[in-house]
Amino acid sequence: MLESCSKTIGGNILKEKYLFLQERTRNKPLVQITLLCLGHFINDLHLAFLHTFIPGIVSRLGISLAQAGFLNTISGLINVIGQPFFGFLSDRTNYPAYIMIGPVLACLGAALFPLAPTYSLALIFVIIWSLGASIFHPQGSGGIGHICREEHLSSALAFFGLGGMLAGALSPLYAVTLVRIVGVKWLPVAAMIPVIVLLLLIWWYIPQLQEKEAFSPARGKFLNSFWSVFRKTYRIFLISFLRAISEQGIRFFLPLVVAARGGNLITIGTVLFLVTIGAAISPVLCGHVADVFGRKKTLLVMLALLPMLLIPAALTEGKLAIFLYMMGYAALTATEPLTNAMAQVRAPEARSMASSIVMGFAFGMGGLFTTILGAVADHFGLTVTMIIVGAIPALAIPVALSPKWDS
Repeated sequence: MLESCSKTIGGNILKEKYLFLQERTRNKPLVQITLLCLGHFINDLHLAFLHTFIPGIVSRLGISLAQAGFLNTISGLINVIGQPFFGFLSDRTNYPAYIMIGPVLACLGAALFPLAPTYSLALIFVIIWSLGASIFHPQGSGGIGHICREEHLSSALAFFGLGGMLAGALSPLYAVTLVRIVGVKWLPVAAMIPVIVLLLLIWWYIPQLQEKEAFSPARGKFLNSFWSVFRKTYRIFLISFLRAISEQGIRFFLPLVVAARGGNLITIGTVLFLVTIGAAISPVLCGHVADVFGRKKTLLVMLALLPMLLIPAALTEGKLAIFLYMMGYAALTATEPLTNAMAQVRAPEARSMASSIVMGFAFGMGGLFTTILGAVADHFGLTVTMIIVGAIPALAIPVALSPKWDS
């Protein structure tokens, strides 16, 4: 009798708590979307810690540049493999576990990295940091799709991306400022403060990504799930992959172009800053336009515009070249929320997996072609390489025009 009463009381308490959580988050999608964007900002605020502190690590531990480069390589590999896998896991839960775990690991790994007493520990901290980034992004992006209405999805994903863009730009300054204020020893403690605040806000305002009765977890094993989603989104993946080759080609070779034309370190930094600012704003504008006029039409216009901006940029010099690169790179990044939204619409049962395929996986695969572009630059020069980089997005136009693709 007592056992039966205790079970009844316990069941009533759990039911009341669930109803309380459901009522607390009802009609607050704007707050939840804002929190996911803030989470993206805080997670990616630790993005440049590796690059900021690597000179000190090289000097203090006496490691080679090849060993230092391997730290960046392992980080990229974890993102390529990890994002689809954690997207797979994210699609199987309605709770924001991964958008809470991700920033914690990203922060701890990044903040402990400059304290590493050995190369092995430095590698471990980089792995922790990379896992944090891989864990957060699929559920963060997929969570936007669960919370936001479909007709506003491109705009919402653009704001989500804006959080990461701004964080990436501020990350080096944030790392240096924290060290100056508290020192390297207390860096992990200081860096965790905004992360803890974020966790409390997510726990309070996003106890679940959808109401329980509306959530349908994806089924199947990882490889089956990946292949199932990839079959639905492979055309969008191809567009994202080609965009990633061009995007990373600009990021890697543009500083070399500026230096080859007589620019100093200040000039290179100024050009990269201008290009980054344009890339942060353009997805928000393009996302809104896509929600009004249609994603496919907007995407086609942007793809057609890219060669007309980037190829002349490779053939000109001075302020005109800088302006064309600003506009071209902004147009490249402007398409990201469009392809992300398209992928989620094509696979609504696996939004996190779909997002990871056309974002993290495509970006990582595109990065592998930087070596090939480097070989082209060695043999034919930077101008020819940048012309190729500018022409690559045009290859995506026939894919986007496919009559079988109506998303």
